[in-house]
Amino acid sequence: MIADDFQNAFKHCDVIAGPVAPTVAWKLGDKSEDPVAAYLADIYTLPGSLAGLPGMSLPVGFGEGHMPVGLQLIGNHLQEGRLLNLAHRYQQATDFHLRTPEGY
Repeated sequence: MIADDFQNAFKHCDVIAGPVAPTVAWKLGDKSEDPVAAYLADIYTLPGSLAGLPGMSLPVGFGEGHMPVGLQLIGNHLQEGRLLNLAHRYQQATDFHLRTPEGY
């Protein structure tokens, strides 16, 4: 059913974009002992993986506490080149990939 939902979406678009996680990145070592938090941090990336689709994430800015925020791109089967092209164009238009969180 998940794969079918994605295929229906790809009838209307080339790439699906969304957040990588429901929160900004954690500081190193935070929540390492909390398996529920770790599972929930991955919740947005699971559907694409379950459907066997290519996906990637890229840095797109900073949020709360000046911690990184990621954008997830999901493409249809055999469309890895489209994802790489889109990510490359985004990287050329921004400088988020060059920045680091404060204190690192």
